[in-house]
Amino acid sequence: MSQNIINGLCRTFIRKSLILFAFTFLCYEISDAQLQRERADTGPDYVEIFPATANAGLSTVQITPKRNLNSTILHTFGLVKNGIEHFYGLDDGANTRLGLEYGISDRFSIGLGRMTFHKVVDLNSKYGLLKQTEDGQIPLSITIKMASSVTNLSGLEFSDRLNYQAAIMLARKFHRISLQASPMITYFQRTTGQNYHRLFGIGLIAAYKINDRFSVSTELLPVLGNRNPGTHTNMALSLNIDTGGHLFQIFFTSSQWHNEPYIMANNVDQFLNGEFRFGFNIHRIFGL
Repeated sequence: MSQNIINGLCRTFIRKSLILFAFTFLCYEISDAQLQRERADTGPDYVEIFPATANAGLSTVQITPKRNLNSTILHTFGLVKNGIEHFYGLDDGANTRLGLEYGISDRFSIGLGRMTFHKVVDLNSKYGLLKQTEDGQIPLSITIKMASSVTNLSGLEFSDRLNYQAAIMLARKFHRISLQASPMITYFQRTTGQNYHRLFGIGLIAAYKINDRFSVSTELLPVLGNRNPGTHTNMALSLNIDTGGHLFQIFFTSSQWHNEPYIMANNVDQFLNGEFRFGFNIHRIFGL
């Protein structure tokens, strides 16, 4: 492939990514201008619905605060049912994702991540349309997520390596219980076999706050309509531990993948049939 063709494909990827993020940037600018005109001396107290910007495998409505950097380390291992010979999956190799998210404002963040499987690099953004308030004036939080990713697997044209995702996350906290529903769509430029380019799903998260340090949560990600052959709904159960400086999420999950498009497209295991694996996430926020 000539250098001109490679440069052209790179420009195409950059152009599409910029278009993908343009909507969220526009929403941010409009909202920020309105807030500057209408901001009162004291603002409402907002509800922290979830302890982190992601649950075991799904994004949450939480957004990294303004001028803060959230670093994440995500791991999933092999199936527990493989037994002691594989040390219950820990010897079977981990899929790791390293990520960074930066808060442009308290409503808008951008992020970058790299996943081991398929050598995926992803760009993502979140914009908070609404945030639940303590006084009940705003009863729920609504966040838009948009993302684009590219795999570095060899043997593919650059344009065939791309994937896009859009999701709207709706969540509410009822005292100690938090609930979230996230309708989403993902599109793969290139598929193999009978796999589909376009997948629809709805991410579901439920969490219970035990105290200021501990909470438990569960999540489901069913695919709606057409799904890739042999794939199943992802499920996870998580224990979340807030140490003050770090948030640790220790969980069992059916999927070894780390972001929604690849979970929807590739999860072949069934949690309730004993096909689950151990995983953990580490979140650390730095004030800048």
